[in-house]
Amino acid sequence: MLQREMEPGRMVDPRLRPSLDQAGKPWYYDTVAGLALREPTYYDAPRGGILAEEMGTGKTLICLALILATKQEPTTPPEPFVAEIPNRPKKASLLDMAAAAANKHSIAWKPYFEACRAQLGFEYENCINALEKAENRAFYRIRNETLGEPRRSGRKAAQDTLPREVYLSSTTLIITPNNLVAQWENEIKKHTTGLKVLVMTDMIPIPQVTVLLTYDVIIFSQTRFEWIQRERLNSGGPVREIYCPLEYIRFKRCIIDEGHKLGSNGPGYRSDVMRVIDRLEIAARWVVTGTPSRGLYGVSEELSTGTYSKSDDNSEQPSDTAIQQEREDLQRIGNLAAKYLKVRPWANTKDEAGDTVADWNIYVMNKKQHSKGHDRRDCLKGTLDSLIIRHRLVDVSKMLPPVNEKIVVLDGSFQDKLSLNLFSMMIIFNSVQSERTDMDYFFHPRQRKSLVQLVNNLRQASFFGGVFFSAQDITKSLQTAEEFLEKRAVPISAEDEKLLRQAIDFGRLAVGNRLKGVSNQYHALPIYLDNFPGGNGKNWALDDKGGNGEPICTEAGLVRALQKYLNPCIDAPTSLKLMIESGRLDSQGKAERLQALAAATDAAAQPTGHEPQAETLAGRTSLGDDHHAKPKARILANPKSAVLGGDDAIDADAASKIEIAEPLAKTRMISTASAKLSYLIDSIVRYQDEEQIIVFYDNNNIAYYLASVLEILQIQHLIYTRAGLTAARRAQYIATFNGNPKFRVLLMDISQAAFGLDMRSASRIYFISPVLNPQVEAQAIGRARRISQQRPVTVETLVLRGSIEELIVDRRRHMTQAEHRRVNSVLDDRPMYEWILNARILPMGEEALEDDGLAQTARLETPQYVFGRGFGREAHPDEGLLTTKGSPHSKQKGNAAETENNSAAAAETSSLPREPLKLTKGPKRPRILAPPDDTGADSTGRGQNEGDAVASSSRPPKRRARIAWADQDAPS
Repeated sequence: MLQREMEPGRMVDPRLRPSLDQAGKPWYYDTVAGLALREPTYYDAPRGGILAEEMGTGKTLICLALILATKQEPTTPPEPFVAEIPNRPKKASLLDMAAAAANKHSIAWKPYFEACRAQLGFEYENCINALEKAENRAFYRIRNETLGEPRRSGRKAAQDTLPREVYLSSTTLIITPNNLVAQWENEIKKHTTGLKVLVMTDMIPIPQVTVLLTYDVIIFSQTRFEWIQRERLNSGGPVREIYCPLEYIRFKRCIIDEGHKLGSNGPGYRSDVMRVIDRLEIAARWVVTGTPSRGLYGVSEELSTGTYSKSDDNSEQPSDTAIQQEREDLQRIGNLAAKYLKVRPWANTKDEAGDTVADWNIYVMNKKQHSKGHDRRDCLKGTLDSLIIRHRLVDVSKMLPPVNEKIVVLDGSFQDKLSLNLFSMMIIFNSVQSERTDMDYFFHPRQRKSLVQLVNNLRQASFFGGVFFSAQDITKSLQTAEEFLEKRAVPISAEDEKLLRQAIDFGRLAVGNRLKGVSNQYHALPIYLDNFPGGNGKNWALDDKGGNGEPICTEAGLVRALQKYLNPCIDAPTSLKLMIESGRLDSQGKAERLQALAAATDAAAQPTGHEPQAETLAGRTSLGDDHHAKPKARILANPKSAVLGGDDAIDADAASKIEIAEPLAKTRMISTASAKLSYLIDSIVRYQDEEQIIVFYDNNNIAYYLASVLEILQIQHLIYTRAGLTAARRAQYIATFNGNPKFRVLLMDISQAAFGLDMRSASRIYFISPVLNPQVEAQAIGRARRISQQRPVTVETLVLRGSIEELIVDRRRHMTQAEHRRVNSVLDDRPMYEWILNARILPMGEEALEDDGLAQTARLETPQYVFGRGFGREAHPDEGLLTTKGSPHSKQKGNAAETENNSAAAAETSSLPREPLKLTKGPKRPRILAPPDDTGADSTGRGQNEGDAVASSSRPPKRRARIAWADQDAPS
C-alpha cells in the first residue's frame, strides 16, 4: 500500500493487447476501437486501490500501519498545480519565510523536531508554531465554480468564480459504517501512540480548516458524512452551496471501510458519499473490504460445510438470473474503479482532450450481459491486478485460528413434529382443495407474498412453532376438508385422497393436544419445572395441572415473576413456609397467569402487517402468525441502589453466594418444548464458564424465546438486533461483550454479521438454523475467526431432523457458485421449492401420544436450578455495560477527549516511553515499549447523546437482556 502511494508507477492501457509482428517486434492493438499501435499507451497507476484481505486478518491494522508510516509527510499539489504561500502585506521575518518555504516544498519537518526533543531535550516551540501558523501554510489554487454567486436572472452575465485555496496536509480521512466507528477508535488507542484523532458522528458543524489541519486522522461515520450532501439539498430547486471546510484540504488519503457498497446501483447513480468525495481533494483513495463484489470473495474451503460443486461441460446453460447477477458483480467492480478510485482509462470523460472514453460494459462484459460486450477478460484481470491488494490464502491461514465446524442434527420433540406437520397439513388441504390452480392456491404466482410468509413461519417452527394455528384455525380447516371429502364435488386422484385423509387424521390429533393448546393460548414456549416450592404449582402452570408434586408446565415470563416474588424469601425459610401455607403464593400465581393471558390476548389483537388470507385461500387454510407482548418496563423499587458503580449495588455473584432456603434449592427446569432450545441451554451452561458464545438467529421471535430462558437462568447476555438499537448502542454492546467477561452470550441477528465487527473474545458460535448463503455464514464466522483470536473456534449449526433445514444443508453442499448467486431465498431454488410444494406428514411416534405433557417435550441433559445465581434481582439496564472506549459507565480521570459531545470526540493517545531517535541515521518510527494504558473513561457521553433513552428513562425495561425490539419506540 505504501508503494502504491509513494511510487505508483505507470501501467499499459488495459485495452491494448500485445502481439509480435513478423520481425519479432512487439505491437499493440485494440479490437474494440480498431486501433493498432507500435508503442503502447501508458497511464499513471492509481494511488490507492482495494485492500481485500481475508476477514479477520487485520485490515484495520494494515491501514493504521500505513497511516503511521506516512503521518509526518505532507501531501504535494497534483499536477499541474503549484504550491503557494499567502501574500504578505509586509516583509516577514526570516523564521516565517523559512517555515513557509518548508511547507511550500512539502518538507517532512516533524521527525527532526521529535528527534531533537527526544535526544537533546529541546522543544523548538517557536519553530513549530511558525510552521503550523496559518500564514505559513502552503496551498494551491483551483477553479471552483461552486463558490460563485448564482445568477439572479437569465439576462445577467455569469460572474467569474473565485479560485479555491486548498491547503496541503498529512491528514487521513476515514469513512466507516456507524457501528464500526468505535472499533476504529479502540484499535487506534490499542495499537498506536501519538496519533491525533477527530471523530465526527453527531450533526454538529465541522471544525474550521485551521483546526482540521492539526489532526492526523479524521473519522466520519457514514451517516454524518452523508449529511454533508443532504444539507445541500433544496426541495424543488437547485442544490444549495454550503461552505464545507473539508473542500479546502488536500487529504493524504481517504479510506472507506466496507467500501464495496460504493459500487452498488447503476453506472449513472452516485450516492451521497460519492457526491461529497467528488468535491474533495484526495491524494490516495482506498477501499477496505473483504468482498469487493458478491462474486469476488475469499473464503477458505474449511469455512464451508461443503465445497462448491463445479459444473461440467454438459451442465445446463446459466439462467437469466445468474447472468444478471454476474453482470451486476462486474458492474460493481467497474463503478468502484471509475467513480471512486478514478482508474484510467475507465474514469475518462468526454470533456478530456487527447484521450478516448473507455466503456467498462463494452470491454469487460460478454454478449449475454451487454448487447455490445466483447468479453475482454484480460481487461478485467489487468484492472483487478492494479487495484486489489491481498495476501495469498496459504500465507494468511497460518495466522488464523483453526475452525471446527459441525452440523448437529437433532431429533425433534413431539411438539416440534406437531408444529411442522401442522404446516404440512395446511399445505395439503390447500393444494388438494384448490386443485393446484387459481389464486386460492398457496403456490399461485399472485400468492407469492403469502407463500413467503408461510416459509418464514415454517423455518421458525423448526425452533418452535407451537404458537402458530389456534384450535379454532385447525378446527375450521379440518371441517372444510372433511366436507370436501364427503361431497366429492371435485374429482381427486387416489394419491390426493390418501394425502387428504392423512392430513385429516393428523388434524384430529393436533386439535385436542393440550400442550399445543396452551402454547397458542399464551403465545409462549412451554417449559417444565420439577420440585415446585411447596409441591403445589398448579396456579403457576399454563394448563392448571401439577398440584400433587408433579412437574408443572409453565413459561419463562411466569418463572421470572415467580423468581421476583420469592426473592425476599431466598434465605428466609420461615417466611417462605408462611407464604406457601397462607395461600399467598397460589394467589400471586393466579394473578400472574391472568396477566400473562391478558397480555397474550392483547398482542394477538394487534395488527401484524400480514393480510388475513384464511377466507380467500382454498380450504380456509391459514398461514400462521406469532404474537408477543411488548416487554413491559418497570420502575426500579430502589433506584439509588442500582446506580452504576454505586457501592450499595448488589452484585449478582454476591447474591449467588447466599444460602438458599431448602424448598427453593430443589426447584429445577427439566425440559422445554423445543429440541433446539434444550440443546442450546445445555451447551451454553456447559461452556459459558470457559468460553464466550455467539448465537446467530434469523428471527426476532426465536431470540425472544432464547433470551427469556437465559434470563431466568441469570446468564448474562446481550442482544444485537437489527431494529430498535442506535449505532452507538450497538457499538457499546460490542465493546461490553469484548471487555466485560461477565457477559457470556451474545445473540446476534445474522443480517448484522457482515459489517466487519471484531468479536474475538468469543470462541464458540451457534447457528440456530442453517444459512443458505455460504458467504453470509463465512462473514458471521469471521466475527470470531481473527488473527487476534487466542482459541480454536467451534461452530455448530443446528438442524431439525425431518424439516426443510436438512434439505438446505444438502443443497448448499451441491449448489454451484452460479446457483448461489441466483438464489436469494429457499423459494428461488427448485428442489427446495418442490419440497415445500410436496409437503408430507411426518410420523409422530406412538410413545408420547398418551401423555400430552412432559413426554412431548425435549429433556435437558442437565436440569437447571431455577432459584440461584442471584435470581429475581432487578438490575439496572446499563449495569455492566462499557463505553465504546472500553471503560465502565462512570466518570474517571484521564479522558483524552478533546471536543465536547460524542459527535466530535477527538482523542490523542497518551505518550509512552519510546526509544530515542538517532539523528545521524535519520528519523525512525517510535517503538512502543509497553501497551497503552486504558485508564480513561469516555466523558463525552457516547451512546447517550445519540438517543440512548434507556439510561435516562424513568421506566427502564424490566428484562435484563439488553435489547430493543422493532416494535419499540426508537430512542429519540
